[in-house]
Amino acid sequence: MKRKNSLLMPRPQPEEDFFIGWSKVPSADRRFLLTAVPALAMVSGGLGWAIASQLDDPGAGSWQTSSTHTLTGELLRDPYPMIRSIDAEGNVMTTLLVAMGKCTSSLDIAMQAGGIHTATGVLIERRGRHMLEVPFDVGEWLSPAPADFSVPDVTVETVSEDITLQGMIMDTKCFFGVMRPGRGKTHKACASLCIRGGIPPSFWAKTKEGREVVMLLTDEAGNPVSDQILPLVAEAVEARGKVVRQGDWLHFQVSPKDYRLL
Repeated sequence: MKRKNSLLMPRPQPEEDFFIGWSKVPSADRRFLLTAVPALAMVSGGLGWAIASQLDDPGAGSWQTSSTHTLTGELLRDPYPMIRSIDAEGNVMTTLLVAMGKCTSSLDIAMQAGGIHTATGVLIERRGRHMLEVPFDVGEWLSPAPADFSVPDVTVETVSEDITLQGMIMDTKCFFGVMRPGRGKTHKACASLCIRGGIPPSFWAKTKEGREVVMLLTDEAGNPVSDQILPLVAEAVEARGKVVRQGDWLHFQVSPKDYRLL
């Protein structure tokens, strides 16, 4: 009987793992997953941290829509609607008034301006700067205050007669907390609509020490500005003007023609 040539006989192949959904995970796949999944999680986490670290701080603003806030004080219309009241420590506190949405120019308080009233609305706040969002109908949020209530007068004090500052023009409503972040070029269209609608503009800058400074923005005579500055909104600008202190607010008085894009 002849012996078969072993060279011609097929060699047995090593057993290979085959995935079956209802069976155990093959050992090769298990080893891969135990190595790849933790590595992928670490890489994804590191990449997320690297991207997040490059983003701007959205700021410390808040929009307290879950409750209403009440203030009693002197109602003012110029340069922008505001109410001047007394805080818990007995200091004068100025709160800007804005209407719901982007149409504060429709907020008519001419008849009540100069009197002592109680205002109720939603509080918007950023680093000690306050704003009250109210309905358009004055009768819904404004009422006469007790006759014996009074607010001390404030004087206008010149801080700097001639100063050049670098910063950014933003609408106060979004910047104070309605939007986060409420500044920068990504917010340009929204800020332009807000300022066009009568929401007070602000000049946001930082000191050499990194401290944030927010000033109410007017023209060189202390009058409100709106359409004149729209091309400059949310852009890095430099301006030369006058800084005055009125109560607890700084005002940056600049002619619209004295801005320069950086």
